[in-house]
Amino acid sequence: MGPIKVENIIVASHLGKEIELIKLATELPNARYSSSGNPSVIIEMDTTDNKKAAGVLFGNGKILVTGINTLEKGKEIILNLRKMIKGVDTKISMKRAIKLENMVVRSNLDRTLDLQAMALAIPGAEYDPIRFKGLVLRMDKPDASFILFQSGVLIITDIVSEAKAKKALKALEKFMAESGIAS
Repeated sequence: MGPIKVENIIVASHLGKEIELIKLATELPNARYSSSGNPSVIIEMDTTDNKKAAGVLFGNGKILVTGINTLEKGKEIILNLRKMIKGVDTKISMKRAIKLENMVVRSNLDRTLDLQAMALAIPGAEYDPIRFKGLVLRMDKPDASFILFQSGVLIITDIVSEAKAKKALKALEKFMAESGIAS
């Protein structure tokens, strides 16, 4: 099994009140209004390591930040977003909690996988190679989701720490060994 690499995290917080999305979209730099699905304002921001992060603001006051790989960067971006929003709406809260909501990590099982055989052997596995080349597998214990590729590369998500990612990966390997899958 290869090392775990954090690819992306989603950090969440709240502004403490409902916000006017159209007003924010027109008054904040790099902001655009998105009416698809759940209406939001998306603000692209540069991070200190020259990557792009995105802040997503919802009308109920919730903020999500994605495109980062550490909680510290997420906190920094949320604090910057709050300062920007405070210039438009002075009544927002600057002190709400900031938490890691989801993490996406990548690893490698260091072997080729027969995804078709795995899909047939694992109840609940989702595999449709015409639509998507990965096999999707959800586990309850530990609570995590996996996307496995034929090359052995896998993505783990629905976790909130690297420790939980490692635990999920060990549980997957144990399950695969006990099931005689990809041994």
